[in-house]
Amino acid sequence: MQTFTWAVSRTDATKVAALLPGSGYPVEGPVLFWVGEMLGALGWHVQAVRWTPEDKLDRDPISLVTRAAEKAFTDSPPAGQRLIVAKSLSTLSIPWAEETQTSGVWLTPLLTDERIRTAIAGSSKDHLFIGGSEDKFWDGGRKSGSHGTFFEVPGADHALQIGDDWRASQRLQTTIFETIENFVLRLEESWGGNT
Repeated sequence: MQTFTWAVSRTDATKVAALLPGSGYPVEGPVLFWVGEMLGALGWHVQAVRWTPEDKLDRDPISLVTRAAEKAFTDSPPAGQRLIVAKSLSTLSIPWAEETQTSGVWLTPLLTDERIRTAIAGSSKDHLFIGGSEDKFWDGGRKSGSHGTFFEVPGADHALQIGDDWRASQRLQTTIFETIENFVLRLEESWGGNT
């Protein structure tokens, strides 16, 4: 894996976000791309992860995504506040985020995975979970103990898109971005502003 700086904070704030891809959904994919742009505009340092051919995504995915999260933060400036934005496979880092007290925006989380549900149920941090009603890995938080904020996108699949309707997909994704922005602003407020 490799990390690269997506956005550099234009302030003295120590807010760092790690942008983690899915197995087949790179950080340049539309949802992650615009979240990276949004966080940069909000004054965050954003460190993105890209899988490389050496990464064996199917061997030990939890260890892989945990290393990816750790590497993204290690390759970033020191952070007073940290946030993970992860898609699909990388949501397997939820247990690590809980251990390290790192809040997250979890896009199409693998809610069918028992380890993920257990970590969510025991969560003490503020998290945002976003999934599509047509995604087989999404249960809307019903089985997880419903800790955190769950936002279900009607008619959306695992890519957070609507079938063959790009216009409807774009409209829904705008709603997703607004939801994420509101979550991040509330999170910053709970941290005492732009610390």
